[in-house]
Amino acid sequence: MEETRTLTHGTINHGEQYLNIARRSLPTTYYGPNTGIGLAIRDKQQAGAIRLGIIGLGTGTTASYGRLGDYIRYYEINPLVLELAKKEFFFLADCKAKLDVAMGDARLSLEQELKDGHPQNFDVLAVDAFSSDSIPVHLLTKEAMDLYFRHLRPDGILAVHISNRYLNLQPVLEGEVNATQKTARVVDTEDDDTQGVFGATWVLITSPATGFKGEPLTNSAPLDSQRTVRLWTDDYSNLFKILK
Repeated sequence: MEETRTLTHGTINHGEQYLNIARRSLPTTYYGPNTGIGLAIRDKQQAGAIRLGIIGLGTGTTASYGRLGDYIRYYEINPLVLELAKKEFFFLADCKAKLDVAMGDARLSLEQELKDGHPQNFDVLAVDAFSSDSIPVHLLTKEAMDLYFRHLRPDGILAVHISNRYLNLQPVLEGEVNATQKTARVVDTEDDDTQGVFGATWVLITSPATGFKGEPLTNSAPLDSQRTVRLWTDDYSNLFKILK
């Protein structure tokens, strides 16, 4: 079995990397090529260089998708995570794209960028902050979704990672997709031990005017949680209602 280095916090895996130099560029764990984020990135890269935003750094696994000409911007609140990603893993160092890390609360950073007149115009914006039992609710409200789309190109994709042992986040996103008049697909993938990829659930959201094309459509299903919860806003959220 190939040796890997893993970043964990409690019982939650936040990324791992093969130590074998021939395999260390592989996107592992929740970020494999056929996961929701992998499909979204590869779909947009077919048209040329892309701008990719990622909320939640972890080990920087998604940097393995970066190509010359691409731009990747991470948003990370914990300085220790950035230190570990730089010192113990190679995803950031090996990335071929131009790469920045904005430190601080992601929502505050994104709001400040708009105030400063600097919308990021991302082709893909990934929100990857909901894998633990204590989620940052302010990143999962209608107001947050409105903010994300102000930083996306008109045909951009918002990719939300909702793999979680304790909470079912699909009905929350379904309410927000309906409230913001967007369209969404769910990408569920299984473990692939040969590539170090975990089973993962991503929700891809975009404008109905552009919709989904190619693999993001053929490898996904409509967002239908079969549960209804009150719309989450900055004034209301209820974790108890979405316990598994």
